Amino acid sequence: MSTPNGDLTPAAIAAWRARSQRLWGTPLATPMEAFAHLGAVQSQEIQPSKLTPAMRSAPDGPGRAFAGVGSVDALIESGEVIRTHVLRPTWHTVPALDLRMMLAATGARVQQLAAGQYRELGLEASVLERGDKALAAGTAGGRHLAREEATEVLAEAGIADPTGRRLIHLLFHAEIEQAICSGTPAGGKQTYANFDERVPGGPVPVDEAVLALARRFFVSRGPATLKDFTRWASLKVADAKAAVAELELNEFHVDGRVLYAAEEAPEAGPSGPVVDFVQGFDEMLCSYTDTKDWVVHHSMPRSAYPDRPRFNSAILLDGQVIGHWKAAVKKERLVVETLRVRGFTATEVAALRRGAERLRVWFDAEELDLQLDSPA
Repeated sequence: MSTPNGDLTPAAIAAWRARSQRLWGTPLATPMEAFAHLGAVQSQEIQPSKLTPAMRSAPDGPGRAFAGVGSVDALIESGEVIRTHVLRPTWHTVPALDLRMMLAATGARVQQLAAGQYRELGLEASVLERGDKALAAGTAGGRHLAREEATEVLAEAGIADPTGRRLIHLLFHAEIEQAICSGTPAGGKQTYANFDERVPGGPVPVDEAVLALARRFFVSRGPATLKDFTRWASLKVADAKAAVAELELNEFHVDGRVLYAAEEAPEAGPSGPVVDFVQGFDEMLCSYTDTKDWVVHHSMPRSAYPDRPRFNSAILLDGQVIGHWKAAVKKERLVVETLRVRGFTATEVAALRRGAERLRVWFDAEELDLQLDSPA
């Protein structure tokens, strides 16, 4: 259904996305449901990434605004979610039940994107294939390898210098080829497990996988453009376009762009300002590379937004980035440093304090020290 809609301002689009992503509105029952709803959570920074599903989940303890970190840790420990490479050449955490589908949709394309790196490192196809087989065999029988142990397995298989960037790309290739995936963390560090032993199900046809991935994206992140989807998923435009056509999504035309969403526009959002402290790679930020100009708060000209902010994690004001934050627990006190792009009104400062208080509980700190930096 195509609907020209001049009422969809950047602010309205951000609010709609916050509801689609379940950052606002009725929370999902558990972090597992949040992972399943989003499909993939970008997680190159593993500890901060846990905040993304938690913020979209119902409180699981007294005084909490959303789920605690322990509920997310339990999913990672059990293997119900897998931290691996699947969308774009970066880390994502994905429900184990969805991993075969996602790799069927994106794996070949991600390998194409990585081909130049393989050549630069002298990793020919025969070497990569030997590495895949060695790692699959080395993790068989429930053995979870630390990175150092993976190096030993590859060296024993006759692969020269399986260290540094060569090791990283050998592991990456084996993940995409469904030889290995993340195992149970050991000492807070990533391990590698046998893919078939840890991931249920069997092969998924590519066309079915692309369709399922498109449905997941636009249900959980709409309204978004076709380019938002293709860049998020590393898909070819033709494949993504065919999937979108089959889904028969709602279509909106805004400022010369075509946006798609699985649902009609929601009711109006909260009446007062809402501030959310999100991790630096939250899906409210990194899902929309084509429409990233709408991610920044509508009150700010894009030229005023710093290209390299001092802190990585982001402050959202009414669903759009307005500043950045960093937090540390010091003697049972959570110290939150903030850097805002512009000044805040009194009601916005109050919303900022409410958002920081939710963080205090997440970090399990007794007291809050919210530091209000001068606007950038």
